[in-house]
Amino acid sequence: VASAVAWTGILSTSTNFFIEITALGRVPSAEASVILATEPLWASLFAALWFNEQFGTSDYIGGALMISACLVNTLKPSDINRLFSKQGKLP
Repeated sequence: VASAVAWTGILSTSTNFFIEITALGRVPSAEASVILATEPLWASLFAALWFNEQFGTSDYIGGALMISACLVNTLKPSDINRLFSKQGKLP
């Protein structure tokens, strides 16, 4: 049991965090925040693909809200204005 705890705690978790922090330190902070914010979406996607997990309506709504928040966070205000106006400018 002790070796399993050591494997899980030291090797698996610590190595994963070390690699993740090292990789995120090499990208701009805006991109790192989007990557970290979408981590639950990726976990859900892999759970659906590998373990045939089924999603409910609230799961889809939550995913859409997370993606929308990431888009609002990364897009410039002028890009958002263009999305919601017909001629590229708000009246």
